[in-house]
Amino acid sequence: MKTTKTIAGRKITLTRGQRYMAGRPFAQRGRKTYPVTIYEITNGFNFHNTAGMIDGLTYDEANRLLEAFNNGTTSFDGRVW
Repeated sequence: MKTTKTIAGRKITLTRGQRYMAGRPFAQRGRKTYPVTIYEITNGFNFHNTAGMIDGLTYDEANRLLEAFNNGTTSFDGRVW
């Protein structure tokens, strides 16, 4: 079942009960926007397990979203939706 939550002002719809982690590209000189990709990590991390993407964020917006989304003891804990 899909559930929508608001994280850092962004509405995100994912499958309830799954574990997710969000990431963004490294900062690069001249880059204007930073997409945040959400990965499903219930059975381990894999770049092919993309569950969603939020595009068009500034560096600061992307960092705020990552901080709010990856709310475990470490950023690799992610969150269970």
